[in-house]
Amino acid sequence: MTDYRTHLRSRLIESEVPIPLHSGLVEYFAGRRETGGFLKAVLENDLREACVRADDFNRYEIATIVLFLNRYVPSTAWGSPAIVEAWLASSDPVPEIFER
Repeated sequence: MTDYRTHLRSRLIESEVPIPLHSGLVEYFAGRRETGGFLKAVLENDLREACVRADDFNRYEIATIVLFLNRYVPSTAWGSPAIVEAWLASSDPVPEIFER
């Protein structure tokens, strides 16, 4: 059986999310760990802040990241600052979603 981190990495590759973002996203969803400012803005659905914080490469990848989020991760983990804060503060087991 595939573990959740491996599953997420496979979906990130399949979704063509830039490799430097994989670890931050995997650990956010599998381990409830903070991300950097750019990913946090994307997770909070703050387009303005995501564009401001993005480097020259990731600025053009925001839609790719959002499509990955929409397809493969729990909606209880991203979408607004309050949702992100609650996700990080929760001690509940991480819901492992293995959908394709």
